[in-house]
Amino acid sequence: MERLPVSINKTNLFRLEDELSFAKDGLELLDEKKEILITQITALASKAELARSKMTEALERTYEHLREAVATHGIVNCAKAAQAASMGEEVAVKERSFMGVALPVVTVKIPAMTPSYGFHGTGAAMDTVVKDIHDSMPAIAELAEMEVSLFLLTAEIKKTIRRINALNNIYIPAYEATIKHIEESLEEKEREFLFQLKRRKGFQGEADHE
Repeated sequence: MERLPVSINKTNLFRLEDELSFAKDGLELLDEKKEILITQITALASKAELARSKMTEALERTYEHLREAVATHGIVNCAKAAQAASMGEEVAVKERSFMGVALPVVTVKIPAMTPSYGFHGTGAAMDTVVKDIHDSMPAIAELAEMEVSLFLLTAEIKKTIRRINALNNIYIPAYEATIKHIEESLEEKEREFLFQLKRRKGFQGEADHE
């Protein structure tokens, strides 16, 4: 294992031990964050799947009604009505923080449905299409909020896993290897010092007896 490029002394040893302890605490927090993110993503994915299924059904009904409107009023009249249609919706996007991730909070305000196109070339079939879209707007906003939140949370958990892997496989092993090397080197120096000290005392004792 590759070691950190530091000098061998007790000051660096104590510093590296503190940094290693900090890294292990950070690893524990990242593991907790990963588990919380997984739980949130799983729950949100289930809700999004249900919302997506309902939205698909709603869109299928809308397209069926649109086909009826085109068959009844003609594609030209439908296109003109679509250009004139305006729901007056107001969409607001705020943010909320979850585990350090800024997630969107989408709200949509839609006034009561009042078709903005004229009566010429239009009718009940076209009104039904407009009503379908009008009624679907809040669900569309909610689904968009979920989809973006899932994207952001997935990106965050990928980043968290990369950090966990880096700590587990690179930084912590490097710190541990460096600390072990410094400890062994200091112990070796201490043994050498004690050996030299005993040797000097032996020489001194021999000199005193002469």
